Amino acid sequence: MSADTVADRRTHPATVPLHFLKQAPSTLLGLPAAFAFMSDVGWTTVLRFAGLIALAVLVLFWLAWHSFRYGVGAHDIVIESGLLNRTRRSIPFNRIQDVDIERGPLQRLFGLAKVRIETGGSAKDEGLIDSVTLAEADRLRAAVRAGRTGGLIEAEDAVAAPAGRTVFAMSVHRVLIAGLFNFSLVYLAGLFGLLQTFKGVLPFDIYDPGRWLGLVDERLRGQVTGGAIIAVLLVALFLGVLFGVARTLAKDYGFELSVEGERFRRVRGLFTRSEVVLPKKRVQLALFRTGPLRKAAGWGELHFQTLSGEAASGARQSVAPLANDDEVAAILAEQGRLTFPDPASLAMVSSRHLVRTFASNALLPFLIILAAGIAWRPALLALLIVPLLVAIALLERRFHRYALADELLFIKRGVWQQQLWIVPTARTQTVRMTRTFLQRRLGLATLAFDTAGAPVLGGPQIVDIRLERARALADALSARLRGYSGKKSGTER
Repeated sequence: MSADTVADRRTHPATVPLHFLKQAPSTLLGLPAAFAFMSDVGWTTVLRFAGLIALAVLVLFWLAWHSFRYGVGAHDIVIESGLLNRTRRSIPFNRIQDVDIERGPLQRLFGLAKVRIETGGSAKDEGLIDSVTLAEADRLRAAVRAGRTGGLIEAEDAVAAPAGRTVFAMSVHRVLIAGLFNFSLVYLAGLFGLLQTFKGVLPFDIYDPGRWLGLVDERLRGQVTGGAIIAVLLVALFLGVLFGVARTLAKDYGFELSVEGERFRRVRGLFTRSEVVLPKKRVQLALFRTGPLRKAAGWGELHFQTLSGEAASGARQSVAPLANDDEVAAILAEQGRLTFPDPASLAMVSSRHLVRTFASNALLPFLIILAAGIAWRPALLALLIVPLLVAIALLERRFHRYALADELLFIKRGVWQQQLWIVPTARTQTVRMTRTFLQRRLGLATLAFDTAGAPVLGGPQIVDIRLERARALADALSARLRGYSGKKSGTER
């Protein structure tokens, strides 16, 4: 099938300078070494050396561009790449799940776009075409859609589908509010990375903790007061909020979710504009997140888990970074199968959860504090944390609820990061029941539910449910899954 498809197209020639410009900032990491080298040989030699390196890199980029070809056939997309070792990849239309279009700042400057073809395979970039004109990107997407539905896909006849109906959008004001809830300390990593880059020209070793303590003692001796500590914490808090707002603005600026037939289309980004298509039938579950602060303000965020090759993120796509309950309910209704649960139908996990949690999380610290108190009485003051641990356990049980109703499984968990999983039972792949040593003694179990595209960790699970209820729930789900399989087999016959 793929042998008939000819890879007769190349990406845009501007791909070569674009890739060069994208890689240029990485050369800044070599500036300290360049300055040291320049002190011996002079500017002229350094510039000539840098020019030779730039020319070599441009030649390599040009060779890579020249060897890359792709083609669209009647049933598949073919990609050929490799300079010495040629690789030919054939991606059938019936395996393609999403065709995403992404435009970074440089790509927007050149009028180009990156096309990412997702198949749900293990390779994240199984189909990546970078960079083509925006018209060519739309043509590729339309060709894939037509090929999946059996339509005509001739290159010049495929046109992009008209814009859909907007179901959710975020103004700049809404994006800035979302940033306030996304506190970030990434600037600390950036500061340390800057120190790491220029460690050769610093007057001290950044990995010498004694030197750091000496500098602190030398500079701040006699100046460390309660007010100074509070001021430093406030500055750190302000910078964390500022960077959180900046990251959110860069990622979710111009966020718009629209419905186009049987698919969602999401567009967002300030510097890098990304356009992602989410077929409704590929949605495996919904995850609604909120917390005490966001909940008090009436906000939450909604994610869809889809079939995707991006296993690192668990194939979760944000469809509403900051929305109220009515807006989330409208998006769930558009999907067709999902809805919020009836609060009255949600059951708590077993009260024995408190015993298991205390034995797992608080018993060891309690014994350590008692042992330390024998040698040093003031250590017994640390017992004040025990009521705090008990309070946390009570809150965990209060917010951990579940229900199975109307072909949907609902699971709520979390105190500070509150999560609501909405899982169509038809999408459940497996149900796993595990029991720790303490759970076996208390007659408890944990039920974990796997769906396609789920992350390795952090999936929906019910912790500390009574064993008899766990078995009954697992049996009910298994019976429904057998019913779905029977209906599917009957349809196929």
